[in-house]
Amino acid sequence: MQEPSVLDYLKALLSGQKAPAVPPLPRSGRSRVRKPAAKPSASSRGRAKATAPVFTLAQLPWRSVGAFVLFFAGQILLAPPGGAWALAASVLLLAVGLAAWAYVEGEWSLPQPAPAEAHKGVAVFRRTPLLAAGALFLLAFLLSGNNQFNLLNVACWLGAVGSLLYAFWQPAAKAARQPSLRARLAGFVRQPEFTLRVSRWSVLVLLAFGLIAFFRFHQLTVTPPEMVSDHAEMLMDVLDIQNGKTSIFFERNTGREPLPFYLAVWVGSLFGTGASFLTLKLASALVAFASLAFMYLLGKELGGRWVGLFALLLTGLAYWPNVLSRLGLNFGLYAALAAPTLYYLLRGLRRSSLNDFLLAGLFMGIGLNGYTAFRIVPLVAAAAVAIFLLHRSSPQARSQALLGAVLLAVVAIVAVTPLLRFAIDNPALVNQRVLTRLGEAERAYPGPAGAIFVSNVLNGLGLFNYSGGTLWVTGAVRAPAFDPLSGALLLLGVCLAVMRYARHRQWQDLFLLLSIPLLMLPSTLSLAFPEENPAMNRASAAWIPAFLLCALALDAVLHSIRARFNGGLGLRLAQLLGVGVLGLVALLNYGLFFGEYTRNYTANSWNSREMGQAIADYANSFGSLESAWVVAYPHWVDTRLVAMEAGKPGHDYAVWPEQLANTASVPAPRLYLLKPEDTLAASTLQQLFPQGVLTTFTSQTPTRDFLMYLVAADN
Repeated sequence: MQEPSVLDYLKALLSGQKAPAVPPLPRSGRSRVRKPAAKPSASSRGRAKATAPVFTLAQLPWRSVGAFVLFFAGQILLAPPGGAWALAASVLLLAVGLAAWAYVEGEWSLPQPAPAEAHKGVAVFRRTPLLAAGALFLLAFLLSGNNQFNLLNVACWLGAVGSLLYAFWQPAAKAARQPSLRARLAGFVRQPEFTLRVSRWSVLVLLAFGLIAFFRFHQLTVTPPEMVSDHAEMLMDVLDIQNGKTSIFFERNTGREPLPFYLAVWVGSLFGTGASFLTLKLASALVAFASLAFMYLLGKELGGRWVGLFALLLTGLAYWPNVLSRLGLNFGLYAALAAPTLYYLLRGLRRSSLNDFLLAGLFMGIGLNGYTAFRIVPLVAAAAVAIFLLHRSSPQARSQALLGAVLLAVVAIVAVTPLLRFAIDNPALVNQRVLTRLGEAERAYPGPAGAIFVSNVLNGLGLFNYSGGTLWVTGAVRAPAFDPLSGALLLLGVCLAVMRYARHRQWQDLFLLLSIPLLMLPSTLSLAFPEENPAMNRASAAWIPAFLLCALALDAVLHSIRARFNGGLGLRLAQLLGVGVLGLVALLNYGLFFGEYTRNYTANSWNSREMGQAIADYANSFGSLESAWVVAYPHWVDTRLVAMEAGKPGHDYAVWPEQLANTASVPAPRLYLLKPEDTLAASTLQQLFPQGVLTTFTSQTPTRDFLMYLVAADN
């Protein structure tokens, strides 16, 4: 039986008859279940186009828009405090039903991933660079045994990585009679005039980056306003590097990977900010901002350029990524380096491109040098390869994926050579943080491990729409990590991805859905300390697939509106709604970060900056930085931070009440800062130095006042 032609199909539609079955649409483009078509009578068929109304109620995609509105309403009802669970659940179930109905009725116009590309040619490798890579890897491994970077082991390490990439890099197919790069450059230089052409799309993307740059760098010097003890630990390690101690693994604060410290040293040298809070914030903000390019590329890979633009904007404007990019801690490196890793991995699987696998391995190795939570990314990559293999029938595509996965793993191992050597020599130290959370090294499980893990996963998945946990440093306490609109888009995106996967079995949909709980494992595997889950820092890379699903949902909503109206009305309505949604997202997240989060952070952090400034003012007037102290008090300010803010990094101003008598050996004047509740220290100072003057420093933050005891002359 012959397949009906396109002409047969059109004839059947125009005559009002039942349309014959047609082959499925190709995977490229946008998928639809059914496209509604009008059935005009025979007398009006010829002039249907001329008399068709621009707008009718029947054209309104009310199911699609209604589902989005209901998801938004359910998100508002669900959010704490005082979330109306029962009503929210009913509204969300109704939203799921409307979304499914709209999908069945063909209202959704879903963006499709880029089409798969068949591998052409045989993989090649270069023997000499490969042998050189092996030799240099062995030398770098052997020379890294003292936990110190030096010129020799760094040169061998970087040489091994470069040689390995060159050994397996696949040459690009050369077009016929294509001039060489040198010839093209020479021709460009010789031309009398230079013309710069910028497309409207490029301008739009640049404007998006400009808006995001405002969100990421606006008030960076004062927001967040105060450092916490983790910043003190990082700055102490930065000072060690500046003083010549070039460690591979930094053992302070339960151990940290090297990348954030050397990045901070480089940024501090480049911008002249030294070992300071601003240096840490600049380093993390710049890396996070650069990584947003890969959110655009991931969206483009999975649904086209509009999905890429929406993913870029939703991620760049969101307050959660903004928080981690501004904190100046190593938290932000998890998502920042997971994004390029996942992009090159997914593109490599689709294109059967070994070069993409090599780049994925390189970024994976860099990420393993950045933050402990990144250690879960190899598992996520393995899951992506497994899902791809389960969905692809081509033996050549399977073999290419397996070969690419092996190359990815090898490159990642070579890219982490010095840290690998330290981990083999000191496994307990490198895994200390993991063992105390995943295992019972520090505390016994508070219940059955399996039940705790299931509870952690459920609580973790609620991070986006219900509660991001109790850590005020990394987000708003007990509030959703997503704003209400992004939360609604995420729920809608999950529904659409599930329905599309059920119909089309696209491996990218399944990977997006599964990668969210996988990337949250550094948080949900906190079995010994389940109260630390969800942790917005350890689960941060999960926002990558989450925002991609949001972008897919927003694109689907806008295209469903555009496709339902004749003429330019649909386009204008979609543009208006898109600008409105993104504008509201920007306003909501601006308020969340610069309002709610900043107020909460200021209220919970100690005012080490004010204390440091008080000591600096004292030193610049009649005292010195060496004749000031902060009387230590339990659960008060980190006195190392006070020294850093005063301009004496590496110093510790702490002195305990019983040690106050020892400070008399320092010539007056002397300045002591005290916590108002520390009556013991105040009375001790008055007994030791009765001529001193006690005053109160009124802080800009309520409940953060402190006492200043000034001894102007020897007693």
